[in-house]
Amino acid sequence: MKKKDVRRIELEKRIQLSSQELQDRTASIASQFTNHLLSPLLYLLSYYPLKERNEFDVAICEQITREKHPMVKVAWPKIVFNSSNMEAHLIEKDTLFIKNKFNILEPLDGVIIAPSSIDIVFVPLIAFDKKGYRVGYGKGFYDRYLPGCRPDVLKIGFSFFERVDQIDDINEFDVPLNLCITPTCIYEF
Repeated sequence: MKKKDVRRIELEKRIQLSSQELQDRTASIASQFTNHLLSPLLYLLSYYPLKERNEFDVAICEQITREKHPMVKVAWPKIVFNSSNMEAHLIEKDTLFIKNKFNILEPLDGVIIAPSSIDIVFVPLIAFDKKGYRVGYGKGFYDRYLPGCRPDVLKIGFSFFERVDQIDDINEFDVPLNLCITPTCIYEF
């Protein structure tokens, strides 16, 4: 199936989840994540989940990461629209946020963390396949950002559903995940 079809079908499935299903699946994913041992890390690139699209609330896994690694610093992406790129901005107590044109909350400003400093990236997705390739919202920000990270950066996705068999229109610019955590298991690629 092509990305646009996977995106449409899987996003519709996610939007149809009831509040109880969201709570149950979120708890299961958090449990899977808690049981997965992470290497020591200093910088986590996370993101603000789109609640209106029933995205997994990664703040739960941010908190688990902070508990396991008290020294970790969390950054969120900020889109640089004139270049179609993304930057990782450190999140601090006094960080101000604004919604961008895609209705995504991002830091207004702050310290930019170099991609080469990032140890782990929580990567948003709508669906993923058996090779770890994902379907996002189609703008390619993460696929442009991730190649600038270290080769050993850990790329983790979270999905309420199991993998799709195959995404047919993967190209050389698509960057696969290392892990995708679902309510029932952790897929490693």
